[in-house]
Amino acid sequence: MKHFFRFLFIFCLLFFIATPSFAQKSSRKKLEARRIALKKEINKIKIYLDNTKKKERSLNNQVKDLNQKIATREDLITTISDELIVLGGDIQKNIKEISVLHNELEVLKKDYSALIYKAYKSKSEANRLLLLLSSDSFYQGFQRFQYMKQYTQYRKNQGDTIKLKAMKLQVMNDSLAILKITKNNLIDEKKYEQEKIIFEKDKQESLVEKYRKKKRKYSTQIRKKQRAERKLTQQIEDLIKGAIKKSGATSKSFALTPAAKVLAAKFTSNKGKLPWPVKNGLVTVRFGRQPDPMNSGVKIESSGVRIATNDGATARAVFDGKVMAVQKNPQSGILSILVQHGNYITVYANLESVLVTKGDKVKIKQNLGTIHTDIVTGKTILKFQIWKDVLKQNPANWVYKM
Repeated sequence: MKHFFRFLFIFCLLFFIATPSFAQKSSRKKLEARRIALKKEINKIKIYLDNTKKKERSLNNQVKDLNQKIATREDLITTISDELIVLGGDIQKNIKEISVLHNELEVLKKDYSALIYKAYKSKSEANRLLLLLSSDSFYQGFQRFQYMKQYTQYRKNQGDTIKLKAMKLQVMNDSLAILKITKNNLIDEKKYEQEKIIFEKDKQESLVEKYRKKKRKYSTQIRKKQRAERKLTQQIEDLIKGAIKKSGATSKSFALTPAAKVLAAKFTSNKGKLPWPVKNGLVTVRFGRQPDPMNSGVKIESSGVRIATNDGATARAVFDGKVMAVQKNPQSGILSILVQHGNYITVYANLESVLVTKGDKVKIKQNLGTIHTDIVTGKTILKFQIWKDVLKQNPANWVYKM
């Protein structure tokens, strides 16, 4: 049992020595997680945006996609730089601890050598027995006997301490070697990303120059898209206002039944935890007022988010609810679905076909319809919005890690 506790003590001590301080480890882990997430996002851009290279793409779309990739890659480079700084601190700390540990081990070895030499000079049983027998009293003999026991135990403890220090030193050296390899790998990764971003920025400048030559044409296209976006938002707002009026409300808020109030409360309690409205996707346009990627003087107003996904993907409900309306654009035939969750409405626009009708009850993650793929750009984009009564909400505040 004594050996077991000694082993347990050594194991725990080595564990804490081999592990950096909690704050440093936590910081490095967070940076590492962010680096991995950004690399995944760059990969998503390749999957959902770069795969349209063979199709006809407007300069505006090309620059917008490239801007998103460059911004993500810049974020990745910054994260790698931060991770290298933290890693450098860990390496310096390890080097200092190894130096201190090495010095402590040398001192212990010298002390232990002196103990062994002293023990060798008085090692015979006869010498120890003679020391006991030469005692002036029984009490003095007992004291000498206790001293010899303690001396033997001290010598044994010193031997164990040297072994432990040697093990600690080996662990620290191994840890330092791993940290140096990790640092070199990160330096290589940062260099690769920097080379990629130089290439992408050169391409960006070339595209912007082409845009300048055709600015009038593309400005007209942008204004046309903005008008279509405003029209869609207005239609959605009119539908919601009509539903509010139909509910018997006299204000701009829904008159809710007890069951609808419960549903709305559940929806609210899941803020920040709702699933994505697609199985796999990448946000290409975020909520709110933002500059146009080609012309910083032009502002784009987004009532929701646009999510790029794979061809043939389906939109899915982010929460339990009831289909309030299925809307069809008479010119393009593109469809939109509005799902009500108490006084909250989720909107799934730019659909090719739908799987539900007005009045249907839907469950969370239930497929609602197939998302439209543009035959010109080759992109499959879901336009997703969240409303609370007649107030637009930022979906990123509601959907998990959007």
